Amino acid sequence: MYNHTLHQSINQILQTRKLDLAGKDNAFYTRFIANATAIQALFQEIYGHHPKGNTAFTRLISTIADAYLQRSEPLKKRDADKEAGGQWFLSNQLTGMSLYVDRFCGELSNMEEKLSYFKELGVNFLHLMPMFQSPEGESDGGYAVSDFRKLEPRFGNIEQLRALQSAMSKENMYLMLDIVLNHTSHRHEWAERAKAGETEYQDYFYFYSDRHLPDQFEQHMSEIFPESAPGSFTFVPEVGKWVMTVFHRYQWDLNYT
Repeated sequence: MYNHTLHQSINQILQTRKLDLAGKDNAFYTRFIANATAIQALFQEIYGHHPKGNTAFTRLISTIADAYLQRSEPLKKRDADKEAGGQWFLSNQLTGMSLYVDRFCGELSNMEEKLSYFKELGVNFLHLMPMFQSPEGESDGGYAVSDFRKLEPRFGNIEQLRALQSAMSKENMYLMLDIVLNHTSHRHEWAERAKAGETEYQDYFYFYSDRHLPDQFEQHMSEIFPESAPGSFTFVPEVGKWVMTVFHRYQWDLNYT
């Protein structure tokens, strides 16, 4: 659907990035414009009534453009190949495997030598379980992330992760990372700032000043780990409030509204 205001906004943002819209970047531009209205509609479902909604949507458009510019040429070529293949995700040509790197081969530096093993099995899609920084003893297997920009040292480092991705790409294999978007560790910067009393960051989570609403929620919410983590709310003494913690007391659920 043609949306003059939206498409004009996208054009203005892309022009500041000096994209070659009629040349080498045309495929990206055409795809972006074709899906822009759907992207906006989905965004508006969640953030349409938020006072910063329009600003955030403009930032999203800019982020998409910047991500394209930073994307490597081999990945752009893979994008083009997939687009030429139509609905590639329905092709039945992908066979996936999920694994914990440390339990499979110790660390990332050992993964590349295992690629021939995966090819022998017919596996061309690897889903690596969480590797990002999480507090020892409060990690929930890596699902309580305290820093989404750092790997746990026992896995290796970002450079090794990029090297693995590059090696897999040369073998026509896909890499997927589990980045855990539904909650953070209570040691994440946002949670620490929420505990320090910053209301903006408390709004990133589900905070309640008393037990009135949490008690109503508890009547219908299933307990994930009733023996080790009963209930779905945890009292935060630093601010005297309750926060939603569906999985563990140290795992704070993110509030996407």
